[in-house]
Amino acid sequence: MTFSDGTPESTATFEMAKVLKDELLSRGYNVLMIRDGNDVQLDNIARTVIANNNSSAHIALHWDSTSSNKGAFYMGVPDVASYKSMEPVASNWKKHEALGKSLINGLSQNGTKIFSKGRMEMDLTQTSYSTIPSIDIELGDKTSDHGKDTLRILSKGIADGIDSYFGR
Repeated sequence: MTFSDGTPESTATFEMAKVLKDELLSRGYNVLMIRDGNDVQLDNIARTVIANNNSSAHIALHWDSTSSNKGAFYMGVPDVASYKSMEPVASNWKKHEALGKSLINGLSQNGTKIFSKGRMEMDLTQTSYSTIPSIDIELGDKTSDHGKDTLRILSKGIADGIDSYFGR
């Protein structure tokens, strides 16, 4: 996806990740950046395996490809009984949902526009194979502001959501 101003999503996402990393480090968290540069080529399975083996939670940052400035939302596990009964989904989907809701609450409390109820169902590799709380968070779309001030607000909201999830 490319933003309306010509910025590639990967560039904005990496900038967002660096701002969020700084915010989380300032709050005493350890942070593992699965992508720490522009030349990292890992598929979603590899990213999930790395997170499962090295993290307490996995948060994938994105912006949606729509053009309506619709706001932030997370990708939630589909409400399909057969899907929710498969492992490792069965043992972890409630953790994914709790993390997603915490992030949306943190973003909302920091003034971020939220799409619908902050959740969209999606079958993702990340949540299908995660053995830790894991969420894909969409921070807006291709028309959303992704300037430094906005990234700082978004990072504070996400960090507040993480604090809430982990009871800090």
